[in-house]
Amino acid sequence: MAKTKYIINLNIEQRNMLTKLVCEARESNRTIMRAKILLMSDATQAEKQSIRELAERLGTTETTVKTVRTVFATQGLDAALYRKERLRKVTSEIEQAIIELAASEPPAGHKKWSSRLLCEVAIERRIVDHIVSSTVCKILREQD
Repeated sequence: MAKTKYIINLNIEQRNMLTKLVCEARESNRTIMRAKILLMSDATQAEKQSIRELAERLGTTETTVKTVRTVFATQGLDAALYRKERLRKVTSEIEQAIIELAASEPPAGHKKWSSRLLCEVAIERRIVDHIVSSTVCKILREQD
């Protein structure tokens, strides 16, 4: 059996908080799964389990178990439980400019705007540095 890279040592406060989180089931399934991984990985557990056994028992992958344990050991409990908040790079001004662009006449040689064409022109006109067509579609869908 491979040597454990990170040993999970939960203090009483952390253990109680994780147990409460799992029992109340008010969080997302993903968060509850991560809490279970940490509880079952705790060094104070009488029954030691390998990463593979833990993954099989919880119905997840070995990668998930390794990731949760690594993030807990390196970044702490909150980082291990919750997704980090993504920064929104598309401001309301950018959204408005793309909506106005879509309402305008398409460039010569095109009958109508496509999401990819909107991306290309928005970048050319320096509305944004980078944008993907799925983001443009989302902006236009939200506008309706």
